[in-house]
Order: sequence, then structure tokens, then C-alpha cells
Amino acid sequence: MMAEEKISMEDVLRHVENTQKEQTNRVLTGVIISIDERSGKAIVDIGDKSEGELALEELEGKDVKPGDEVEVFIVKKFRDFERHHILSHTRAKLEYHWEKLFKAYEDELVIDALIEKRVKGGLIVDVDGVKGFMPASLAGYPMVKNLDSIMGKSVPCKIIEFDREKRNIVVSWRKAIEEDVRQKREDLFEQLYPGKVLKGEVTGIKSFGAFIDLGGVDGLLHISELSWGHVDKVEDVLQIGDVIEIQVKSFNPNSNRIALSLKDMQAHPWENILDKYQPGDNIEGTVTGVTNYGAFVELEPGVEGLVRTEELSWTDDIKHAGDLLKVKDQVEVKIMEVDEEDQKIALSIKLTQPNPWKKIDEQNQQGSIIDGEVTHLTEFGAFVMLPEGVEGLLHISDMSWNKDISHPSDVVSVGDKIKLKVLNIDPDRQKVSLGLKQLDDNPYNDYPVGSKVKAKAKAVHKSGAYFELPNGLEAYLHISNYSRNRIEDLREHLTEGTEEECKVTKNNADKKFIEISIKDLEIDEEKKDMKKYMGSSTSGSTLYDLIGDKLEGLTEDKDK
Repeated sequence: MMAEEKISMEDVLRHVENTQKEQTNRVLTGVIISIDERSGKAIVDIGDKSEGELALEELEGKDVKPGDEVEVFIVKKFRDFERHHILSHTRAKLEYHWEKLFKAYEDELVIDALIEKRVKGGLIVDVDGVKGFMPASLAGYPMVKNLDSIMGKSVPCKIIEFDREKRNIVVSWRKAIEEDVRQKREDLFEQLYPGKVLKGEVTGIKSFGAFIDLGGVDGLLHISELSWGHVDKVEDVLQIGDVIEIQVKSFNPNSNRIALSLKDMQAHPWENILDKYQPGDNIEGTVTGVTNYGAFVELEPGVEGLVRTEELSWTDDIKHAGDLLKVKDQVEVKIMEVDEEDQKIALSIKLTQPNPWKKIDEQNQQGSIIDGEVTHLTEFGAFVMLPEGVEGLLHISDMSWNKDISHPSDVVSVGDKIKLKVLNIDPDRQKVSLGLKQLDDNPYNDYPVGSKVKAKAKAVHKSGAYFELPNGLEAYLHISNYSRNRIEDLREHLTEGTEEECKVTKNNADKKFIEISIKDLEIDEEKKDMKKYMGSSTSGSTLYDLIGDKLEGLTEDKDK
């Protein structure tokens, strides 16, 4: 029989110390020995003749009794046997989570992380009760552009950094899924072909389009592919989270890009276009754009026509379509032409309304009197708004018969209501010529060429003089027309205020010019006298006698 080995007190203490060291920094399973409700504490046997004290409040209201097992963590140790170690169930649970996370870190296991909030550079996540950090660059594969769109979402991750002492972990969503995504991408590209219909979820929206998750692989749905019609904003058609059927437009495995289309899922609106729209039809449309050459009007999604500026109004001189229309205006248009091959439709707004130029031509004849209001003045005349809603031109030359007008404002002002005579209407060229002076008779008609008039000299110059005629018109007398005798200075023979009998030799109403002659009238009078004498029945008189008597009389008058 072997001799019994003696165990000293020193050995016992050493054993207890080693046991306590093993118990440190790990979760222990203890057995409740007793419960003291008054102190709110339980005594727990943690093995190797060691006991600890646990606050009942950490059990979160659990109904426990002596003999029940409970997981604890030694928070504070005492070397003597008289005091109980301080235990924590809450800390035990936390350490248990850290143990799980450490194992996940060592074995590169995939865990679930709940995305809680955005912070600088990334996201704060909750992993089994432990807070961690996810860099923005590692949020998804490919990387999620809009981090706000994944708030509150649980995603698969791997722990890439673990620091137990600092209680810090860093996770990567990308690392957890990139291999799977690569495989899915390869599988997807092998099955793709233009026109293939897929189901996807809208994961991101930008001004240029939407990103669609096709099952781990994102495709781009450009804004121009959302609808055959005009789309202002992607959000008008799609929202994040929408699940839609989408058609593959094109793809490139080398760049991992997939172009998608929603409008290709619908029939092309220009198919059988002439069955829907015929020249001459009136239809309602929506203005989608205005330019300096016209306005674009949508007849239906994907079908637009152009109203050129000259087709906007019968009467207004429109330089830019935006002067009359704005985007989203509802307008009635008439179809003028449909070009199915080039997908163009010519439209008109003015043709949906009565033609005022035709109306004014039907209701007013040349020479008729019409009322109007002066709208604006130019150097060459005044524009007048007529009752039919069209503007006519009162040219400066048609304002007065006798006044020399330098500017229309000398006669009319904007806002004046006046009566006018219609001189000409050209509905094809959309022009109406008006006259103000034509309301009165032409005073120049009072003085036909060859007529005799009595005029008063009002301005005498060396080489000529201006005379005032009885009706106020002005006439000009050149020095050569004053006398048959040659004179050098008219001022020596004629004074202002002198009245003279004259003959009208020129009359140009357009140039407001009348020329008169005293000399020509004298010649005419002499001819008349000569004719009179020659036609006399005086007996025994010869032609010589008659001429001689006349010449003698003229000589006497001249001497006087």
C-alpha cells in the first residue's frame, strides 16, 4: 500500500489561487445557494469551494430559487475566505457576447448587424447587443451610395477588427457578400440577353436615374428609359423600395454594367400613329418646352409636336414661345402635318381660332372708315389696334396732306382713339394699311397743272420765293419763272406779302410740292389776247394791223 501523501496548508492556498486565476476573465456557471430578499442579494457557488454575491436586480425579475444555475462573471475577487466575491450576471451576458464575437472573428463567420445610425465616415451597427463600426466604403458590394436608405436594415457582415480591451469591433458588409455577389453576377451575366425581363428592387435614386437591385447585382435605369413621355424627376415615377419588372436594354460583363428600361415594356407610341392623329384634327396637349423658335407640346407620353412661333398667334409678333406659354400649360392645337418616318408632328395654336385677318377683310372694304386705338409709335408710323383684334399701320406719309411731319408723335399719341380710312387689306401677308389724311379731300387736287391761282409771297430769296395758296398749301416760284426778262436777284423785284396771279406748272401730292410761274401765266394771257384779236371781225384790218396794234400796246405798257 502506498504511503499517503501529506498536503500542507501552503499547497491548499496555492491550489485555491490557481483556481481563482482560471476563473478570472471568463463566464462561469454557478448554483444559487441562498437568496436574501431584504438585502436583494443571492449567494452563488461558483465551484472549487468559492462563493460569490450577486445582486438580484441583475436577474431582471427572473423567478429564481436555491439550486438554480446562473451565468456570472467575477467582477471583484477577495483572497480571504471570509468575504464573498462580487459577481455580475449582466457582465456575464456581455462577456458571453464578446466570446461569441471573438469566435466569429477568429473563424471569419458571417453575423447579422443592425444598422442604427450614420456617423462621420460610416455607420454604427448593433451586433448581438454590442456596438460596432462599419466604414462607408464597406457598406455593401457594390457600395451603397445612399446610406440613409439602409437605416434600420439588418445586413450580413464579417468582423474584420476585434479589440476586446477597448471594446471595439469593425465590421464589413462587403466582405460578407462579395464572393456571393461575384458568383451571382457571373451567373446573371451568363443568362442575360437584350430584352430579358427581370424583377428588381429600387435601391437608389439620382437625378440621372435609378439603381435597381437584380438580386445582388445593380443595374441602372436611366431617367430617359422610365417612360416614353417626358419625366422631370425620377421620384415622379419610382420610390426607393419599389419592386418592379424591368427589361434589359444592354449589358457589359467586362465593366459589370447593366442598362435597364421601363419604357421598353410598353408599346412604342409612334406605332400606327396615323390611326390616332390626322392632319386637321384638334387635340388637347401639354406644353413640355418653350424656345425662341416655338413650343413643344406632348399629345401623349412619347408623342410630341412642335408649334412654331409663327403658328402661336394670328396677331401677336412673338419672338419667344415663352412670351405666350409656359411649361405644363394645357393648350388646344391643330395637327398640320404628321411625319411618321422622322417622328415629327407640326402643330398650330392659331389655327384653332378664327382668322381675324379674314374677318377684317370680309367686314371692311378699301376706302371704308374704321375706328382704332394707337398702340405704339415707330420712326415710320403708328400701329393701331382695330376692332377685329389685328393691328394696322398708319404710315407717317399718310398722316397729313400738307404738314411736314418728322415723327408720328407730332400728330398722334399712344392711347389715342381715332378714325381712319382703310387704304389696303392683305390677309395673306397679314397687313392693313390705314390713312388719316385720306379722311379729307386731297387739297392738292384744288390746283391742277395749268390752273390759275392767286398767291401771296411769304418768303423771298435771291433765286426763288415761297408762296402761300388760298387753302394753305405752299408753292414755289423759281426766279426764272418770274419774268421773261433776265434778273439776277428776285428780292429786287418781289417783296413778301405781295399777291401775284400765277400759273400752276407742277403738282406732286406725294412729295407735297407745287411749282408756280408768273411768266407762264403772262405768256398764256398774251396768247389768249392774240387769239382774241385774230378772231376779231374788224373790217379792213389786216393780220399786220392786228399784230402791230397789239405789239404797240404791249410796248406802251412796258414803258409805263
